[in-house]
Amino acid sequence: MKVISKEKAATQPHLGSSFNKVWVAAIASSLGDGVQMAALPLLAVHLTSDPLLIGAVGAVGTLPWFLLGLPAGALVDRWDRRKVMLRADLVRFAILALLTVAVLTDHANIFLLIVAGFALGCGDIFFDISAQAVMPVVVSGEQALIRANSRISAAQINGEQLAGPPLGGALFSLSQSLPFLGNALSFLISAIFVGSLKGDFGNAPTDEPTRRSLRAEVAEGLRWLLQHRVLRALAGTAAIGNLVFTAKMSLLVLLAKNQLGLGDIGYGLLLSSTAVGAFIGSFMSSSISKKIQVGSMRCIGMSVEGLAVVGLGLTGNPWVAGGMMATIGFSMSVQIVIVGSLRQRLAPAEIRGRVLSASRLISLMGAPFGGVLGGYLAGAFSLRTPFVMGGLLMVLVALVSLPALSNRSIREATDEASATPSNQGASR
Repeated sequence: MKVISKEKAATQPHLGSSFNKVWVAAIASSLGDGVQMAALPLLAVHLTSDPLLIGAVGAVGTLPWFLLGLPAGALVDRWDRRKVMLRADLVRFAILALLTVAVLTDHANIFLLIVAGFALGCGDIFFDISAQAVMPVVVSGEQALIRANSRISAAQINGEQLAGPPLGGALFSLSQSLPFLGNALSFLISAIFVGSLKGDFGNAPTDEPTRRSLRAEVAEGLRWLLQHRVLRALAGTAAIGNLVFTAKMSLLVLLAKNQLGLGDIGYGLLLSSTAVGAFIGSFMSSSISKKIQVGSMRCIGMSVEGLAVVGLGLTGNPWVAGGMMATIGFSMSVQIVIVGSLRQRLAPAEIRGRVLSASRLISLMGAPFGGVLGGYLAGAFSLRTPFVMGGLLMVLVALVSLPALSNRSIREATDEASATPSNQGASR
């Protein structure tokens, strides 16, 4: 694959055939994930009436991030990342193919769903970390990277939140096995396109004569992240954002029914407004990045998101609530694309997997506490309290983090990363 200079890549109209293959793979697998998102709980309800077991089916998919996130990042840095993506796709295809057979032959049970959900979550970790780590190799230049990430984000939002879930419900109504068969085929399609990628997608060469222990490599990535002022601040602010987001989502159904007077269909439409806003934001993020520097965008984005959460908690008008939800989705999507691209540029190639996995893990740490804290505040005070306090907390965090995430700090960190030999000369 030929080398493309940063100046040329920045003005190139196309992102290249390698990115297009990754993009098609993302479209296929994201649509399959959306189908599965609807089908797994539907099948769980048919297999058991125990709410704890049904809840476990939905929860086990995220559990691997807390158990395997850091070592997975270190392993991805050791291996060829294209091969990791390919093998993750093939493993997930095999799991879903077996699950499809189990459903067809009436051998499926709730414990099989839990095991399958956990195994699929493990595959997601290795694929997601590898895909994030190879993106700066697939495309070159700041604007090209943002444009590429915006397209990947749009594919994920459309597949996982907009098109996938209703398609999964429709397929399940025809046959319980169809959504799982469809998801299996989506991973097979993804594997075909990932497998067709050409070039070296491993990490940068290392001068170390012997490989260290996995624990030492994990510690190196985590230590590097925590010592980097900009990336440390980004991970910390994301953790607060996830705490507020989880609190909001855990109480949204109560807000919709008790404060907005919505029924089941109205609640579903309220949820979908977030996805619509996020979908629009993913497409506009590239244009926004050209007009607003990253530091300003992060502060404005978190503040807008926080104020929208406050507005959501205070309003009794369903249309205003829908607008607030769309605003939250739009702001989150823009931040995810632009901040995610910044993380990819700042992390050295040889430890990029470890840095990105550590950042993701820290970002997720706020999520488990959000639902509990939101429920406590709603019970102790009122339903509006978690929304108002959470939204104001986001605005406060955005302002407090300004010194670490100023435009100048980010520019200096980017210049330093660009001067690092391992971040230069990636093949395309």
